[in-house]
Amino acid sequence: MAASSRRKGVKGEREVAAIWQAAGFEVRGLEGLGDHLVFLGNGITIHSEVKRQERLQLPTWLAQAAAEAPIGTVPVVAFRQAQGAWYAALPLAALAELLA
Repeated sequence: MAASSRRKGVKGEREVAAIWQAAGFEVRGLEGLGDHLVFLGNGITIHSEVKRQERLQLPTWLAQAAAEAPIGTVPVVAFRQAQGAWYAALPLAALAELLA
């Protein structure tokens, strides 16, 4: 991975962590992965996978997040393109559980 691409990725991870923290959630980094765990305070923990890329590859990213998510966490992919807003993707069943 090119150095500039990695810097862009790290910056994206920080931006997403700041969004979670601004909403009042505790965020902890996962050593060596760049991903974060987000504690919602109701017994639910999110595994936050961040992608800042121009070419969207949601199916691939969702599979990666699911494979890397620690047991008992909800895999969520936060993504954006250049100058775009951050969005989140997760399995619909997980979203329904979070909203219940």
